[in-house]
Order: sequence, then structure tokens, then C-alpha cells
Amino acid sequence: MIVLAGLGLAAAVAAWLGVLAIQKLMERPDFGAALVLAMTVMQAALVDQVPALMLPGGTKVMVHDVAFSLLFAAALARLLRVTRFSAPQRWLVLFVLLLLLSLGLGAARFGLQTGVAEFRLFFTYVSGLVYFATFPPSAELFDRIGRLWLAASMAIMVLVCVRWLDVFGGISLGVPLEKFGADAEIRVINGPYTFLLAHALVLTAAFWPLGGERAKRLRWLAGLLLLFVVLLNRRTVWLALVAGAAVIALQAHRSGIRLGRRTVIGAVSATVVTVSVYLAIAGFGAPDEALARPAVHSGTLEWRVKGWEALLQTWWPDPVHWVIGEPMGTGFDRKIAGTEEHSEAHNFYFNTLLRTGTVGLITLLALTVGVLLKLWRVPVRGGLLAPELFPAMLTMQIVWFMTWTPGPEQGILSGLAVALVGKAVRHASTRGGGDEEDPGRLRHLPRPVEQVHAGQAGPVHR
Repeated sequence: MIVLAGLGLAAAVAAWLGVLAIQKLMERPDFGAALVLAMTVMQAALVDQVPALMLPGGTKVMVHDVAFSLLFAAALARLLRVTRFSAPQRWLVLFVLLLLLSLGLGAARFGLQTGVAEFRLFFTYVSGLVYFATFPPSAELFDRIGRLWLAASMAIMVLVCVRWLDVFGGISLGVPLEKFGADAEIRVINGPYTFLLAHALVLTAAFWPLGGERAKRLRWLAGLLLLFVVLLNRRTVWLALVAGAAVIALQAHRSGIRLGRRTVIGAVSATVVTVSVYLAIAGFGAPDEALARPAVHSGTLEWRVKGWEALLQTWWPDPVHWVIGEPMGTGFDRKIAGTEEHSEAHNFYFNTLLRTGTVGLITLLALTVGVLLKLWRVPVRGGLLAPELFPAMLTMQIVWFMTWTPGPEQGILSGLAVALVGKAVRHASTRGGGDEEDPGRLRHLPRPVEQVHAGQAGPVHR
């Protein structure tokens, strides 16, 4: 009796704390961003040692499951308050409904534990996506989230250094290591965390051509981030970063922004030093340990394509799958070159097609490519996580989804992008311009507000 009373009291306290957390999340989007980024860093650091609780029936609930459930609850509560949905928000609602339908069908067919385990592939990303899509964008909010993102990236870099001490120096500080095969000892964090560092590099781009102490610090941080991104040897991250840099260059050219000679020299120098360090480390040790050689087995594109073909053969025969996909929990079992494989398909678009059908895939494309096209001429404002950087960051995300699933932090970017589109459409509507953003609003990159206050004049913009 006493035990039951204690459990009841604990449940009541937990419920009360949950309600308070949801209320706080509904009011403070920066609190939500801090939660998402903290969970991301925790997962990177603890790997498979994340604290968890085993519920009756064998369902395992981890700390980040609770955190993202609170975030999703706050997102749904805020979504119910929206009186007028923008087009991307409508696509978002449809995407969530398709995922929940797949989860419900999977839980009924395979059991709750099996369905929820597969739902995690989408849940952390979708929670942030829905949550941040419901907040009105502002320069102050973007700057705060940008600062939080940089703080998380610095924590990831510290984690990488600690693991490198263990791998190359034999100095163990008790931090568990990730395992990625003998061909990649230097890859001591998973791909999505390296992608987080690449985005941290890009979100500082508005400060590269500027003067002032803050811009100088951010340029040094950008060089350090570039070094880590290259050394961690994730080729999809490299490809995404090159695509993002190309978009930034194109946007700058169309905006009439010219990078100063100091910025160009700094960028070239950082690139040369980074590549030199990478090649020096890659040539260290035996030839079969070289870091630059092609990945084998599951790291090759050919291996992944064969896996997609095998999964498609089991998905195709049922016409229902074409529309709403297979239920969560169906699994990704396939045979590739005589080897059984059970992991997800290594392609977020393909995972979405399998579980939500063509309707879900079209919805995801609307939330990525469609939103990118809407933001292509977004006004240039400057600052951390500046709106004009979203086309580059969304381009990186589109590339990333081709071979990986999104990390939790990608929901922040996608959600803010949806919110930006909604604000742009409302602004155009109030001006009688329909649903198109006015390209004439594009301006030269302004200096950050704190530099103007410090006496460094910058161009005036609306």
C-alpha cells in the first residue's frame, strides 16, 4: 500500500512538472532550442548510455524521449492556437497526421514498443519542426538560438577532443566512444553531430565580411569549425557544406555584396591549413589506416542503392503503400550481396516514402524544397542565424537527407524556415502583393546592431 501511494505521489509530481515544462516551452522558444540542443549534445556524449526507464510491458523510455514528448505536446498546444495557417503549415499538419496514422497502424499490428521504436526516426525532427513553426520569427529570437547553437557546437568540439585523446593518446576520461569501423578511427562522433558543426560554420557567415571584435571572434570560430568538419571525414557533410557555400556566394552576388580582401585571404588560408592538416593526418600510420580512402560496405553509395531496391520490391506490390506507406514497425530487413541488413534505409526521403507513401514524400519535399524556393529572395538582415542564410542551410539539409536521417537540431531550422515563409506571405498579403515576396526588399548586408551602437556606421535598411 505504501509503495502504491509512493508511486502515485511520484506520478502526480511528474505530471505537475510536465505541465509546468510544457507551459514554459509554449512561452519561450529559446528554452525549446536549448532543450533540443542539450539533448543532442547528451546523445553525442553518452551514446548508448543515455539514462532510461523500463516501463511495464518492456517499453524502454529514455530521457530524450521524455524531452521531445514535452516539446511535441507544447507544439500541438501552440498549433491549436493558430487561427490562420500558411501553406507550409498546412503541409506540416498533413505530414504529422500521416506519421501518426502510420504509428497507430504499426502499434495495432506490431505492438506499441515496436511501432514507437521506429517512430523515433521521425519524432525528434518532427517535434522541433512543428514547435518552431508556430513562433513568430524575430531578429532577437534568431540571435539567441544562434548563440545556443554555437554553444552546442563548442561542446561537441570539446567532446571530439576528449575522444581523440583516448583514440590517439590512450588518455581515457571515461567518455564512451562511438564505433564506426576500423577505416575511420578519427570519426569519434556520428554524422549528424558533424553536420551540426557544419551548420554552426554557416550561421556565422553574415559576420565574415564585417569588422569589430564580435566578427573577429566569429571568424576565428568559423576557421576552427571548418578544421573539425574536415578532420571528422564525413563526405556527405563536405558535399552539403560545398552546396551551402555555393548558395551563399550566389546570394551575395545577387545582393551586390562584395567580400573584402581580408575575408577572402582568411577563407583561403583557413582552407589551405585545414586541408594540409587533414592530409598530414591521413598519411600518418599504415596505408590501410589512411583516412582518405573510400569507405567500405555500408559507407558506399552502391551498397545503399541496392538496399533501396530491395526495400522497394517489398513496398511496391500493395497499392495502399503507394498512398500512405507501410505501418511503423514494419522494419527495414533486406539482403544486400548475400548479407542480411536490418538498419534504416540511410535516406530520409526513402524512409518517408516507405512509411507515409507518396503523399508523405510530396509533403516532405514541400517542407524542404518548397520552403527553400519561397525563401530564395528573403531580405538580408545580418546577424547570427540570419534569415538570408536559410536558403544555404536548407540546401545543405536537402543534400543531407539523401544519405542520412535528420538530427534533432534540424527541426529547429526547418521550423524557423516555415515560420519565416508564413511571415513573408502575411507581409506580402497586407501590402496587396499576393503570396510573393518583394525582391526589391533585398539589401546589402548590414552591420550587427551592437557594432552600429559602438560607433561603426552601417548601411540603413528597412
